[in-house]
Amino acid sequence: MATKQCEKEMLQQVNQLWSLLDDMSENSPEAYQKFIQHHLEEGMKQFSPPEAYICFQTRILELNEKLLYVNLCTWSRVPAPKSESDPVPLDGGRLEETVEGTEIYSVTDVAYNPEVLKKGNEDPVEKDQLIRLAIKYIEEQHCVQLSHSYTLLKDRLKGSEKQMKRRLTGKADPMQTAKQMSSGESGVSLLQQLAMLKSADKENEENNPPICLPSDIKHPKKPGLIEEISSTEFDSGIKVETPKYELLLIKDENAKAKIIQLTVELPGVFSVKECDLSVSKDDLVIDVAEKYRLQLDLPETISEDTVTAKFNKKSHILSVEMPIK
Repeated sequence: MATKQCEKEMLQQVNQLWSLLDDMSENSPEAYQKFIQHHLEEGMKQFSPPEAYICFQTRILELNEKLLYVNLCTWSRVPAPKSESDPVPLDGGRLEETVEGTEIYSVTDVAYNPEVLKKGNEDPVEKDQLIRLAIKYIEEQHCVQLSHSYTLLKDRLKGSEKQMKRRLTGKADPMQTAKQMSSGESGVSLLQQLAMLKSADKENEENNPPICLPSDIKHPKKPGLIEEISSTEFDSGIKVETPKYELLLIKDENAKAKIIQLTVELPGVFSVKECDLSVSKDDLVIDVAEKYRLQLDLPETISEDTVTAKFNKKSHILSVEMPIK
């Protein structure tokens, strides 16, 4: 009985909609065209697939640490912030473990509105904050603890676009569904198609709601694209600082650069175990949980395999030597 009543109400709503559209097409053709065009564009946004933006690598901190690859992607389905002071909405996919030969690693995906990533692409500070917001989202969504050191990869995507879409949507390709419905291959009426779209949209909102992480960051230049997390960790209220450091370029007798030498002052740090050091051929990141973070672009390309680091407990100084290739 309740089902019949629901169907009756839906039929009434559809009839009312058609009547309104008929009146609009007769009395205001321009407004009718704009209305149809607007909803066609909005519909295409809902069906548009996510697109790879950048990929970064970090680690899941468990008894046996595992590599985690995170694909950041643009997706029109994720709304943009209503204003520059609002939190940034984001959406995420499943966390999957992958075996590739002898290597075992995990992959997940985080999506932002295209306008959000466009602004982040223009400002490295905001891009870093978007990555950190993604890390915090993954920790809360999947109940894992991640290293807050990360490395940007040359490839924009780990895996395939098909796998990325599957993890984010958990369904078949929405573009294919749209093509089938528009061509009549599905064999259902227009009213049934509308009901299916409404039901699928509701299910998607329930299963994969865009997440707005509350934060309290203020951008250093303007009321920023995102709000900075005060601790960049777990809202502990402790401000993460950039430590004092000195970067020297050691040259040989021919004035050729041989070694990059970095010394970092870390007051309050008493063991090398507290320091998380990540070095690539052209950058370096030092993380001390809830205390310090230092990220540097190196002036020369280094040999990653021959980097050495020493920590002096008395002076609380970390020394890193990086031979140049």
